Amino acid sequence: MKTVYFKTFGCRSNLYDTQAMIANLGDNWQSADIDKADAIVVNSCTVTNSADSAVRAFIRRMRREKPNAKIIFTGCGASSLGKKALKEGAIDGVFGHSEKTRIVEFLSEKAPFEELGKLDHIDETIIDSFEGKTRAFIKIQEGCDFDCSYCVIPQVRGRARSMPKEAILKQIAYLADSGFEEFILTGTNTGGYGRDRGENIADLIASIGAINGVRRVRLGSIEPVQIDDRLLDICAAPFMAKHLHIALQHTSDSVLAAMNRRNRVESDRALLEKVAKLGFAIGSDYIVGFPNENDEIFSVAIDNLRLLPLTHIHVFPFSPREGTSAAKMKNNNNGTLVDQRRKIILEIIDRKRRDFYEKNIAPLSVLIEKNNSGLDQFFTRAHIKSDRLLNGWITLDRYEIDETGAIVGKV
Repeated sequence: MKTVYFKTFGCRSNLYDTQAMIANLGDNWQSADIDKADAIVVNSCTVTNSADSAVRAFIRRMRREKPNAKIIFTGCGASSLGKKALKEGAIDGVFGHSEKTRIVEFLSEKAPFEELGKLDHIDETIIDSFEGKTRAFIKIQEGCDFDCSYCVIPQVRGRARSMPKEAILKQIAYLADSGFEEFILTGTNTGGYGRDRGENIADLIASIGAINGVRRVRLGSIEPVQIDDRLLDICAAPFMAKHLHIALQHTSDSVLAAMNRRNRVESDRALLEKVAKLGFAIGSDYIVGFPNENDEIFSVAIDNLRLLPLTHIHVFPFSPREGTSAAKMKNNNNGTLVDQRRKIILEIIDRKRRDFYEKNIAPLSVLIEKNNSGLDQFFTRAHIKSDRLLNGWITLDRYEIDETGAIVGKV
């Protein structure tokens, strides 16, 4: 039997896409570690310049270290990085998101190929396992209609469309029967689920919570304007993780306007305070160094950030993407300045997360992934000291936070 190694870059949607390809391998191919692979599939991310660089570096290394392996390219960088790499002979073929079910055909292809497909597809693969995972990622929708000025995702994943509710519930029920108990709902714009089908995310979550075997559900990144009282009511259910990732992107109204965002600082603060009162940890994304972010704007943005009850944050330096309006904006922010600003943001949120845990009185519920480590209900990494190898669910009543910001407990 031939073997293939999947290298996945980027977001949870890509993790799901990789698993969908594995599920479609058939009887003649199986996934394997990189040192045993006859072929390598690169599932790319192209959301930033650093993501592009990481993908290119991996391809170069594979050509050098695995000269006899077939290298196939897919993911969000297919139409940009993939086409260029194919032309240069760095890879043996490239295919788009909509063509995942043809993975065996592509692995068997003798000649170089380019099959980018369409941007209006809906995944129909039923996944029966997630290799090396104790949690399952469930893609509930694809694409985005928001048109933020910095974002290339609508160009590479298409406009928003939702998976059929019945298919999602069938997928989760199948995995729950297989022993999975935690499910992460993911997508390009998760909160927009169902608008094209006359459905909504809150009702979907309620139906998922009723499935036998579902112990915890996490909701992926969601836009502030997509959170209403109905959604908050269902997020307070016992089976929901006590963490919401609300994509603010910035804390200056002038920057948000330049980003063509739909949220604004005042309404964001009101929303986050409402969520925090429910006992939730709150995460967000933050783009630093946007073209119009000068020292004065950044200072105001930091003052606003200090007022928000955030506990987790992903800080990204602005990265101009070809084909977006932001890429045409004049930008005087250099890398050193952007890194300084990034560190300021990280320090603020690190302090806020520590304050959150100092005030928390609830035991931590941790699902072990590997090496006695897992995520608690608040989406913080927990390392558990024990003289035996742990698995399943662990409850921590006493713990501390180490210098990296992770939870350390003992059972």
